[in-house]
Amino acid sequence: MTLTGMKKHVGVLEHAGLVTTEKVGRVRTCKLGLRRLAEEAAWIERYRQLWDARFDELDKIVKSMKLEERVDGQEKRK
Repeated sequence: MTLTGMKKHVGVLEHAGLVTTEKVGRVRTCKLGLRRLAEEAAWIERYRQLWDARFDELDKIVKSMKLEERVDGQEKRK
């Protein structure tokens, strides 16, 4: 990654409040913004739970469809 590309990425993270940067001389250090990360982690967790529930329902539908295919396949053979 180029230095310019890295600066753009860090700038976006800083703008979002996820990191803070400090420049001392020629050295720039980045620190995680822990408070903001906690908010983001909570937001992600809510959506993770939502998608887990949706995927569980999808699994039930797929299993049901597979079972119906098996039953239909056995009936056609008879």
